[in-house]
Amino acid sequence: MRPETTTMRSLLFVPGISEPMIGKARDSGADALILDLEDAVAPDQKLEARATVARALREMDFGDKEVYVRINSLSTPWGLPLGLEDARAVATAGARGIVIPKCESPYEVTTIAPVSPRGKLLCLIETPRGVLASREIVEASDAVVGLLFGTADLSREMGCVLSEDEIELLFARSHVLMAARAAGVAAYDSPHFTIADLEGLRRRSQAARNLGYDGKLLIHPSHIAVVNEIFAASAEQIADAQRVVDAMETAQASGRGVVTLDGRMIDQVHLSAAKKVLKQAR
Repeated sequence: MRPETTTMRSLLFVPGISEPMIGKARDSGADALILDLEDAVAPDQKLEARATVARALREMDFGDKEVYVRINSLSTPWGLPLGLEDARAVATAGARGIVIPKCESPYEVTTIAPVSPRGKLLCLIETPRGVLASREIVEASDAVVGLLFGTADLSREMGCVLSEDEIELLFARSHVLMAARAAGVAAYDSPHFTIADLEGLRRRSQAARNLGYDGKLLIHPSHIAVVNEIFAASAEQIADAQRVVDAMETAQASGRGVVTLDGRMIDQVHLSAAKKVLKQAR
């Protein structure tokens, strides 16, 4: 059985080498933090960053904020044994979950999961091999609670030049989302890399939300407010969901499985969707 997890709107990457940045991120409005030991850390600072993250996990009070650690990829020169040592160190220090970068096969999942037996895993899908294997990856262990979609490495390996709406990656983005939904886990979209472009961030966030993604990865705190707004249920959506639940409960109490509400036929599918909206709102 997969561990209980809360769907997150915003997941903020924080360089693991900087304790002050970790402290500031802890106090931000991001739903979750990803303390980064991979791309945000120079090769000669890897061990120092690991120690910094472990110390922060032991000594800082993160409250209810979800805290994950992105370890070094097992498929890079920094992978084995460093990636496994990263996982062991942060699991011992109390990390609530681990992000596996450049995940390309069930091997990474089944290698990391036993190292962090109480932790949750998020798998970052950012290569062609990872996209095509995303369903096998998410089904490799019940510890996997979500898939993350990454565009930077993927677009480079694909050799594509991304347009404004990133239509070039629609198949890959949809495929990862479909794999997550087939396994009943969350899916989180790629960061918006142009920090000052808040309008572009809003547009890309809305597109990901419309496609079905639950939230978005962030690389800068200035993006938190926009992403939280886009991926939160609106007051109107919450009110409508409550009306659907109330109407279906009344119908079921009288032995009916469907009901008409505002000219719409409402059944079990709509009830499940409404309950999901209310759970997210809470």
